Amino acid sequence: MSTTKSGIQLIYKLAEQLPSATGEYLKQYFQTAPDWLMNSLQLSRWKKDNIFLREDEPVETIYILVSGMVKAIDYRFYGNTYDYMWFYPVTSFGGMEVLLEQEHYQTTLSTMTPCTMLVIPRSLFEQWVKNDIHVLAMEAKVMGTFLLEEVKRERVFLFMQGSDRLIYTLLHIYEQTANRNNCIINLTQQNLADSTGLSVKTISRSLKELEVQQYISRSGNKILISDQQYQRMKDLIREKYE
Repeated sequence: MSTTKSGIQLIYKLAEQLPSATGEYLKQYFQTAPDWLMNSLQLSRWKKDNIFLREDEPVETIYILVSGMVKAIDYRFYGNTYDYMWFYPVTSFGGMEVLLEQEHYQTTLSTMTPCTMLVIPRSLFEQWVKNDIHVLAMEAKVMGTFLLEEVKRERVFLFMQGSDRLIYTLLHIYEQTANRNNCIINLTQQNLADSTGLSVKTISRSLKELEVQQYISRSGNKILISDQQYQRMKDLIREKYE
């Protein structure tokens, strides 16, 4: 079996483990990848709460998230850490720096959950993305869509209060990670507090209220959202803000 064939098999095996739309995107992402790129693919698994990339370090490796969640961390606010972005599969880390011709990573990234990533040397990724219009277009679309969503989220949060911010965040997580119309969220209340700007106490109270109203279900520390519950929460937010 050739290494190229192994690389292709790896992509398809990973795709089978993902929600259908995400799995198809992963296959499309590597659809036109040359043999030498597929030969270079390495699989890396990370435990929860591991920093795998630090701001200002040289961009030597491109990480492509294929399962789990990652957060961006900023340390410049009064010495405290601040989580200001969440990322879901399929996202490349270091790809933006390559396209912008940056020599150093522009943020610090940490796993929020156990994560699986594909690892590619920068030199090979750069050669690929700068000579393949297919993957270049996909990278540009992902970057643009993500920035638009972040701007929309910040604007919406200006008008939202309390539990509505939490609901909006849960809706977004569902849309990014649901598999077979069900979503299991295994994040801490501190994670949710960091993302929404609410206190842990408010998060705890809001989760209890949402559970009582059957907008969510809970199993231990996990939050469970069915398609029906997602639709109900979506209708609630639409009625208030659209």
